[in-house]
Amino acid sequence: MSATASRLGHSPITVDWGNLVNFRSHKPDLDECHRAWEALRARFKSGEVGFYDAPITPALSVAEESQTLARKILESSDFKDCLILGIGGSALGPISMLSALKERCKNPIRFHFLENPDAVECGTLLQELDPATTLVLVVTKSGTTFETIAQMLVVQEWLGTSRIHQQMIALTDPEKGDLREYVRKTGIQSLPIHPSIGGRFSIFSPVGLLPAALAGLSVSEFLKGAQEVREWMEKTPLEKNPLFILGTEFIQNFEKRPIHVCMPYSTRLRSIGSWFAQLWGESLGKDKKGFTPIAALGATDQHSILQLLRDGPDDKITWFVTVDQVADPIKIPKNIMSGKTGVLTSFQQLEGHTLHDLLRIEYQAIAKVLSRQSRPHISWKIDTLDERNLGALYFTWSVLTAITGTLWNVNPFDQPGVEEGKIYIKESLDHA
Repeated sequence: MSATASRLGHSPITVDWGNLVNFRSHKPDLDECHRAWEALRARFKSGEVGFYDAPITPALSVAEESQTLARKILESSDFKDCLILGIGGSALGPISMLSALKERCKNPIRFHFLENPDAVECGTLLQELDPATTLVLVVTKSGTTFETIAQMLVVQEWLGTSRIHQQMIALTDPEKGDLREYVRKTGIQSLPIHPSIGGRFSIFSPVGLLPAALAGLSVSEFLKGAQEVREWMEKTPLEKNPLFILGTEFIQNFEKRPIHVCMPYSTRLRSIGSWFAQLWGESLGKDKKGFTPIAALGATDQHSILQLLRDGPDDKITWFVTVDQVADPIKIPKNIMSGKTGVLTSFQQLEGHTLHDLLRIEYQAIAKVLSRQSRPHISWKIDTLDERNLGALYFTWSVLTAITGTLWNVNPFDQPGVEEGKIYIKESLDHA
């Protein structure tokens, strides 16, 4: 393996950054890296920021309680559907996880998300679902998110008073917020989101773990993937840690290349791009700094934005994500109509390959296209689509975000612009 590619310890994540540093190389300032890491570790150790320790700390992940509640629900009720009300980090994590691991979900419950207070979408979905067989999760860390509370009030009426205690579960701050007060007053079921875990980092809290348990996914394997990356972080010298190299390169490229395109070569990972967009954009977009994240999908978007990536403005860094192995790669068969059509070159070239081979070849070809035009890109590879691999990927990108922000003297854990917007929304509602 080259010096610009590395497997992250015993985790299933491999990253190759050779096609980033080969174009414009900036060796990390080790003193700055140590400063940033010590600053981050201080925030982790003080309990201010909890996502980093959540995979190894039950009080932060609330994993056992999430699994216990899921078992209780599944054993005592015959729910066909689970409706999750949330927006931003309260939805993007579980949406992307359940989509990526769809084939591994052992329980037949169907999941639906209402993220946007869109009357058409809400009305249509509620008409399709049966309130008698639908479990509802209301997810808002603050307990005052207007979009989610509005949806909850609509769904509450749809469920009816007699069903609320058995069919509605609140995931929110353990002490503060209107939703927590609602729990106290009504006695509905709830799980806490630890105050130190922000929404876009909340996949390792009940926000991600309760839906995972309800779906029949392995919560322990999901946490194991994150634990393996965390262990690697703790043991790897900073000068050998590619996450610090990447953070440094991104910052040094900011003026010229402020746009980052997340392009997984797996349809199941399409929604990871949306999760990445919030994580990367909301965490780092402060003080006139930040990257503009764009979600794409390979090979589909080779037919929409590849031309732009190759020959448009040289203002982008592409993040490729690939899956090494799939359960059934699907062999491409011979043309059963060859007796009538004769030899067709493209048909013949594909024979003997698999669909998974083709997707991998397409990724390799597009990476070569960008390299030949000196367009920087990095590649992330996971071994397969399972809980451990996804846990490792979410955790790696969360840590990379924290590192990049801290190196850049940006607080990656707040969102002042979002909070300001909430103030104006409240004022408008009060005076409407």
